[in-house]
Amino acid sequence: MILTRFPAVRTRRCAPLHPLLFFTLCLLAFTMPLCAQAPDYPVYVSQVPNLNDYSLFANGGWDGNWYVGYNNGWIKKLPPVPKGNYARAFVGAKLGRMKTLPPVGRPPEFNPVPGEIWIALSSTPSWEANQSFRLTTTADIPLEPGMDYALENVGESEWFWTEIPLESVNFSGDNYVALWSPTPFLLSVSSSPVLAAGWGGKDINTWLARDIKGEPPKDPKTSLATGLSYFQPAMALKLVPAGNPHPMHVRVVSWQNGTVDHLKPVIVGSAEGESIERIWVECNSILHPNPLPSRERASGALGEGWSQVGRSLWKAPYVFSIDQGKLPHGKLHVRLAAENVWGEKAYSDLFEIEVSPLNAKTK
Repeated sequence: MILTRFPAVRTRRCAPLHPLLFFTLCLLAFTMPLCAQAPDYPVYVSQVPNLNDYSLFANGGWDGNWYVGYNNGWIKKLPPVPKGNYARAFVGAKLGRMKTLPPVGRPPEFNPVPGEIWIALSSTPSWEANQSFRLTTTADIPLEPGMDYALENVGESEWFWTEIPLESVNFSGDNYVALWSPTPFLLSVSSSPVLAAGWGGKDINTWLARDIKGEPPKDPKTSLATGLSYFQPAMALKLVPAGNPHPMHVRVVSWQNGTVDHLKPVIVGSAEGESIERIWVECNSILHPNPLPSRERASGALGEGWSQVGRSLWKAPYVFSIDQGKLPHGKLHVRLAAENVWGEKAYSDLFEIEVSPLNAKTK
């Protein structure tokens, strides 16, 4: 037994609280936590109640061969959907440890194996083409660390979400999620991202879909042939209750040109609002001579022609290093985009840059 000696503390008797004041303080103590969460906060339907507990395989250590690929898909039967008045629906998965191509250049540059990850939802373990949606590209998934090189873009696995039609959710019965890749290059754990997992039990509500050839299973008899237990895949449904919008304000704080020691220009951004999930940089190679009003820009009206530049950031500070070698040369429009847990997006004002083979400068 270890005993710890603490210094003596002198106390002084205080006058008792007035009964009315005591009742008011107790009422505040009970009501304040109930008001902290918005009444329309998203409802997450997953086997593990806490999405942050999906921390196995995709962050490091033993990967369990839990890769998502062209020949290796995942099927998850979700728990029943809680009753509610929902306005939007999303399906998602937590992914990490994306693999890279051989290094190029000096210092060595590592690019992820190019590809896409798709996801689908159905009331049966059989999926049609109109039930499938692109979840993410491999370019945004955190990379797997290595022992031989200093590697950038390595980090914890992250949740990726994509919106689906609300009517595709079975609110009174079963919901099956399928996860796979249509990219033929993603054939093993040595080339593919890893699906995160959480601890589970003996019940079988997860299945491995082998030899799917880039498509989700269509035969319900064969799709549930290989059942898994003890580990739960990080696949979930997110339902957004009907409610008011949640204002966000996104702005560019500063732009710094590249230097000899740090060739990549740096954008410092700010995103204000409730429960912001991620923020990223977008560019548009089509130069609009008469940009839309700021209100229309904030609503995402300039969607056509915009593409993400680099990787998303899931936590502050929102500082981006822009690899201008991957941008088209010439004048571009650039903006910051942010998304909250409700799936709402907001955008900064546009600003113009000019990209050349050697430098990039703002105007």
